[in-house]
Amino acid sequence: MNDAALEDEPLTEAQRRRSLLAVIAALTVQSLIFGLSMPLLALVLDAQGVNKTLNGLSAAAQSVAIFAVAPFVSRLIAIFGVARLMIIMTLLSIVFFMLLPVFPNIYAWFPLRFMIGLCGAVGWIAGEVWINQIVKDHTRGRVVALYSAALAGGMSAGPLVLALTGINGWTPYLIIAFLTLISAIPLLFAANISPSVEGHPSSGLTVFVFRAPTALLLNAVFAATYMAIITFLPIYAINLGLDQASSLYLLTVMAIGGLAMQLPIGWLADHMNRLLLVIFCILFIIVGLVVMPFVIAVAVWNMVYIFLFGGVIASLYALALILLGERFKGADLASATTVFGVMWGLGSIIGPPLSGHGMELWSPNGLPLIVGLLYLIYLPFPVVEYLRQRQRKP
Repeated sequence: MNDAALEDEPLTEAQRRRSLLAVIAALTVQSLIFGLSMPLLALVLDAQGVNKTLNGLSAAAQSVAIFAVAPFVSRLIAIFGVARLMIIMTLLSIVFFMLLPVFPNIYAWFPLRFMIGLCGAVGWIAGEVWINQIVKDHTRGRVVALYSAALAGGMSAGPLVLALTGINGWTPYLIIAFLTLISAIPLLFAANISPSVEGHPSSGLTVFVFRAPTALLLNAVFAATYMAIITFLPIYAINLGLDQASSLYLLTVMAIGGLAMQLPIGWLADHMNRLLLVIFCILFIIVGLVVMPFVIAVAVWNMVYIFLFGGVIASLYALALILLGERFKGADLASATTVFGVMWGLGSIIGPPLSGHGMELWSPNGLPLIVGLLYLIYLPFPVVEYLRQRQRKP
């Protein structure tokens, strides 16, 4: 059986579960590699004496690759299929990772990191198309939440692996290559039960922003605000009176909350109106940002607060992906997921500098103010779509 055969031979429930398990396992290992490689490369460059600006630009080279490859991803998925394309990108990324220690120079790393980012972006988009294409709508919330929780766990494990390997010599790069190879194994075993994505999308990439603004803009706002918070929350907490260690603990508890609350919110997404759930989550976050200045420095309560706040805000990525999956199928889903990745890239680039500027203008509360304004600007989109949905129902 090949990919195309799935159109004629529907998967059994056992095959569907095995297919989903394979792609989620592969992407979980990929998230671990991302969580390992990003700090590794930053620390190596810092040890070489590279200045912080150039170091940051090197990291950005990976992020901007999504913009270069976006117009071609749907076509690549149609040609190779999601499983084969993920395997190809995985093997190519090993080559580029192993070239990093061969050419340990900041300027040589720019094209290498760009190619690593390109392989990662294509593989990630293909994987999310796979998940959303194969999952049944009545379990979409729980499956996507499980996937999101697995990503969070993999990302968190990356720095722990780096602490064991250190940053010197070939060891961390060999570990990355080994883990990358491991991530391809479940894909090989599930290639014959991966979904087929054929045909051509019904519109150009930019049109999808207007066809599904609620889902796509939610991902952009989430990326902007989440990146801003994990970048500046420790600084903000220190400005309000916490010591450095306590401010860093807030990020740890926030990550734990994001991991713990994925499945409960995913369950809700399968048992209530998903647009209404998005609205409730946004309102909860806005209220949380209003009270942030009053609780962030209050011992114990700040940990409870950041656990809940982090859990809800981290669920937005899964909710955006769920909304996208219920809206599109086939080639349209591939194109929409590509735009989804582009929106993440835009948000992650815009969020930190915008919030940093806000903190300079409105010290000390510029961070919750800017993040809150972004969510207030976004809120009308799910509200209007929910009201229209209600009007369409008899």
